[in-house]
Amino acid sequence: MKARAAVVVALMLLAVLGWPAPAQAAGIALVQKSPEATDSGNSITATLPAGTRAGNLLVATTTDINAGCASDDFTAPAGWVAAASVCRGTTGPLVIWYRANAPAGTTSVTFGTGSAGANSRAQVSEWSGVAAVNPLDQTGTLNSASASTNLTVTTAGNVAASGELAVTGFATSAGLSTFAPGAGWSNLNNDPVDGFDSDYRIAPPRGAQLTESATSSPQTVWAAAVATFRPACGGGPRTVKAAPSLAFPSVTLNAYNRTSTKSATVTVDDETGTGSGWNLTATSTPFALSSGQVLPTTATQITGAAAVAGTGNCSLPTNSVGYPVTLPAGSTPPTAARIYNAGLNTGQGPVDITLTATIQVPANAAAGTYSSTWTLTMASGP
Repeated sequence: MKARAAVVVALMLLAVLGWPAPAQAAGIALVQKSPEATDSGNSITATLPAGTRAGNLLVATTTDINAGCASDDFTAPAGWVAAASVCRGTTGPLVIWYRANAPAGTTSVTFGTGSAGANSRAQVSEWSGVAAVNPLDQTGTLNSASASTNLTVTTAGNVAASGELAVTGFATSAGLSTFAPGAGWSNLNNDPVDGFDSDYRIAPPRGAQLTESATSSPQTVWAAAVATFRPACGGGPRTVKAAPSLAFPSVTLNAYNRTSTKSATVTVDDETGTGSGWNLTATSTPFALSSGQVLPTTATQITGAAAVAGTGNCSLPTNSVGYPVTLPAGSTPPTAARIYNAGLNTGQGPVDITLTATIQVPANAAAGTYSSTWTLTMASGP
């Protein structure tokens, strides 16, 4: 009868950092804002004090202070997207718009109202440090027919990232004496006389719904909208980090081929802001005993992978790698194989990738503790 012998397989991981540690992001900042624009008829134009900088975010709030909710059809120039829209009864609509990755030199923005009878208001602001691709995170609206001095609006979901920008718009009854932003919020536009107000907040708490509680005097019915925008994953390099070592479960030789499976988490972080995507490759030395016996160079396979967003993530990666992937091995590590990737405009910011690996231990393997060194490299492009 063949004696049983324990074969302990230990994997040593070495993460190759091709770039220095990420630079600290500057954060979102208000660059400039327009004064409130007023107009009647089919369009309204808001004018900024200076031309915009390329790549910044533009946010606009528009409304019709007449009872135009059924007749108006607000439109915006190409590239603009309506984040949230709401009516106060028949008054409005109140719309929050945004333009991601704005071109340089924009000095004014014209919105169509779709109604010759519109009595429109508009205000535009420019922001730096916001994600250039898919910046919108959360939205919310509220139409309250019950008058109050405490005017609220809340996002439908939890704020996803740290350092986001939140913008609100309020449509109230005309003729108010005051409108004051909620705690932690600041005015973008303050017009209680016409009932058109807008506020902002930078870096609200992440992981929870966001509410603004503004106050008015006297009490009023109101409609409100809120939109939050993710910060840019930019101003830094790409990095990859892994634990320095990982122990696979031991197997017992029993005259049959055996397998040992283990998962390991690798943290990748693309802070370039280019949206070019990236790829993660790996190569290795063979699993070997200190006495020189080795497992086959095809013994290890990556059988699957799963990604979870880290704090400050801007977009999860879209992975096109098919599994299993045989990990290359040689006394001189051979050309690395691609084990995970992020498609264009995905995988921006920190991501924890859990890789599942399986080692095939042949029946004739010598007993002992085997070790291997893996080298992981992150590079630009899928």
